[in-house]
Amino acid sequence: MNTICTYFFKSATLLTFLVVSFGYTQEIENSADVFLEEYSDDFQEAFFEGLKQKGIENYDRAVNSFLACQQLEPKNAAVANELAKAYIQDKQYSLAQEQAELALKERPDNMWYLESLYISLKKQYKNVNHLKELVPYENEKLKENLAHILYLERNYNEAKNILTELKKSQFKTDLSTKVQAALDQTGASSHSYTFSTKTTGATGTKKTTTGTQTVTNTGSSAFNYKSGLAFILKQKNYVFLETRAKEALEIYPSQPYFYYALGAAYNGRKKHREALETLKTGLDYVLDDIRLADDFYREIAAAYTAMGNPAKANMYLIKVKFKK
Repeated sequence: MNTICTYFFKSATLLTFLVVSFGYTQEIENSADVFLEEYSDDFQEAFFEGLKQKGIENYDRAVNSFLACQQLEPKNAAVANELAKAYIQDKQYSLAQEQAELALKERPDNMWYLESLYISLKKQYKNVNHLKELVPYENEKLKENLAHILYLERNYNEAKNILTELKKSQFKTDLSTKVQAALDQTGASSHSYTFSTKTTGATGTKKTTTGTQTVTNTGSSAFNYKSGLAFILKQKNYVFLETRAKEALEIYPSQPYFYYALGAAYNGRKKHREALETLKTGLDYVLDDIRLADDFYREIAAAYTAMGNPAKANMYLIKVKFKK
């Protein structure tokens, strides 16, 4: 009985520590299947240690901990996925791909595992067709998950193509409606014959007059959100910036600038831990925009400086390519 009590106390304590200290609610949620079965103390300890080390950016140690778990449970899909995510953070994308494939082999219907594979391939500049060759593409749930991920990534045409292959369902109907609306919106905001443009203040409301018609976008497009957020950031209205950035991220969860804006808002409101979590998440979506990456590094450094950790701040300032 004492051993059992100690086990649950240790797990609960570590879990609380991870969630409170490092904002790892999502990590725990994505790996929930690890806690649904009986595992040895060694496995539990190594798994929690891996999450902790990943949370404080010690990716080499995180990988070693998850590899120890994998030796104990070779076919554990959740462990393979955690390894994939750690390798992605450590920029070892081919190793991340291998682990994500292992996870999907065990659980082809899991969206989180498919997302890890998608990200690892994207970082290697591989496309959706390459992904299809690696997964059991005949799996209907996997195709649903892929369409959903592509929609979130704003790859609307690819999402639409996959949706046409799905069987009739409420999911297909709902997502098809969203994808088509996004495509229509993208087309509506890309008129090439624009004679005059008027932008209204912090809301990002934009009215465009063309030769034959007037099109009004009420701040719901990614472009308008970005323009509005940039304006609010210059005004240093951090309360409104936080609200608006969260709203933008709900609609466009893979747009890096919106993570940057929310991170800046958190820093402005002295919510530095939230700023770090948001900014580091957003960095995963920054691909070729060096100046935006520099903005992220500066904002992360500002958070660490405010938290009294100049060593960490300098680590990110060194990454800045262009000096202001």
